[in-house]
Amino acid sequence: MQRLSIRLFGPLTIVDGPRTLGARDLGGSRPKQVLEILLAARGHLVPSDRLAELLWGPARPRNPAGSLQTFISVLRQRLVPDRDRARELIVTEAEAYRCSADLIDVDLDRFDALLDQSAHQPTHQARRSLAQALTLVRGEVLEDEPYAVWAQELRGSYQGRILGAHLDAATSALAELDYPDALANAEAAARLDDFSERAQRCTMLALYGLGRHRDALATYRAFRVRLGDELGLEPTAETRALESAFLRQQEPRSLMPRPIRPRTEQLGDSPARLLGRSSELDALDRAAREALNGSFRLIQIEGDAGLGKTRLLDEFARSLVGVRLGYASCSELERHLPYVPLAAALRDALAGVHLDGSQPPALSRILPELRPPARSHELTEIDALEALVKLVDEHAPLVLVLDDLHRADHETIAALHYLQRRCAGVAVAVVTAARIEPTADDHPVRGLRPDAVVLLRPLTHADLEPLGINGLHEATGGIPHFVATVSGSPTASTALVETLLARCRAEGAPAYRVLLAASVLEQPFDPESLATLLQADAGELARNSSACARAACCGWTDSAFASDTRSCVLRCWPASRRLADACSGPDYSTLRSNRAPRRLTMSCAR
Repeated sequence: MQRLSIRLFGPLTIVDGPRTLGARDLGGSRPKQVLEILLAARGHLVPSDRLAELLWGPARPRNPAGSLQTFISVLRQRLVPDRDRARELIVTEAEAYRCSADLIDVDLDRFDALLDQSAHQPTHQARRSLAQALTLVRGEVLEDEPYAVWAQELRGSYQGRILGAHLDAATSALAELDYPDALANAEAAARLDDFSERAQRCTMLALYGLGRHRDALATYRAFRVRLGDELGLEPTAETRALESAFLRQQEPRSLMPRPIRPRTEQLGDSPARLLGRSSELDALDRAAREALNGSFRLIQIEGDAGLGKTRLLDEFARSLVGVRLGYASCSELERHLPYVPLAAALRDALAGVHLDGSQPPALSRILPELRPPARSHELTEIDALEALVKLVDEHAPLVLVLDDLHRADHETIAALHYLQRRCAGVAVAVVTAARIEPTADDHPVRGLRPDAVVLLRPLTHADLEPLGINGLHEATGGIPHFVATVSGSPTASTALVETLLARCRAEGAPAYRVLLAASVLEQPFDPESLATLLQADAGELARNSSACARAACCGWTDSAFASDTRSCVLRCWPASRRLADACSGPDYSTLRSNRAPRRLTMSCAR
């Protein structure tokens, strides 16, 4: 059967052989929106209640189920003239709908595949993959739905991926001394994020390589002024160093990045490859061996952000030889979609295995590409879980790795618990990584009872001694993410601050504003003081700022790392330094009336 080609970059476009359909050809805005929501689910079931919530919010019609049935009927009629094919494309399940992923080609899937492919390739091949991915970008994702929340979430995630693709393409072009292509991609990245220092550095390097030395310096100076005026910040040391190199008229090639190596080379042995984590890796290996000898094990790595959970999972996965391995990460954006990370891990583990009609029909609830029977609405959740048990048993020994389990959907977590109970004598290891402490008390991940727990803590002074860097533990608090960032850098504290800023900016403008305000307070501080500075409700602030506090470590009041981090931030943030001086005055309430806090609020909310 011919596959539909669907483009979500730019206006919705559907190509079916000689027929091309647009957003206005689907029978109205509601049928079109239903299709887009189903496409965003990537072949997974979308419950009717979820569809109704996304379409109408609290203002639902009297009979939302009947309205949805009407939209689906209209959509099928407009998509393809063949009724049977239409029903195979848009599938009705028990109180849910889905698109058949095996009957459509979506440009977002192709874009993702090319980006992932580029990460494993040497420079010249990666450039081709990145260029192919960027040719798919014909506009904003679902640009015909500028205000729908569900479209904004998907659009936001791809804005970041497109920015990253342009930056990688610019860096790769610089490495091969293709300055015109580097400049085009760097300028495209700067248009997407005019405060991205990496985009500015790539632009400066490309201009310098082209012999446009004055333009390179002008780019730096304009960025420095904009950064100071709008955010009260200075460029990082790495960016400032480029200006100095330009003024010295340093040879251009010496400034360019080195070619990107294949991942196999990047992950080669290095002094800090598993610094201080040998015992944790040994514990993982022992638990996995017990499982693969015929005793199911649910193994969980627990620890705060930045402690190296993902790195430990990667090293563990690389150590496995001769066993089926499936690896997947859980995403906040896909939390409402059932079984997405579990299905991804199973597909990875069973790549090359043909799952034919001998599989239980209920397995299609987890792997939707397995075409369900006509009466699939009669299949229960227990049927699906039993089908999963059968599949795992048939293909054991098996290792499934799930990163960021605290972001998983409830169904995936429930399925792991079910496997733990039903597969006691099966050679299967399920290895997960999760942040437990920040989760709510009723979060389902807290209900799991792992057979083995590997708890990650910050590295000690002794762990960091082999690197031979004075003051490294004090500068990083033993957090592996920061150790990797600053080790080998002559300006460790500045590199650390740049990492902190990047992490906090990724949390969004409100969280970024919280960090900037928190950096001026005496440590430790209470929520009321921060709320006074921001003129916000203390309870709401405490609920909304936890992610930024973890990212910036400003809530870690029991270690020298918190103080060092704060001093680094203050050194690099002139506006924060001025506010810190104001905080030392006798009348703290003046902060609410002075111009500086108002300017801070406006610039960070931009």
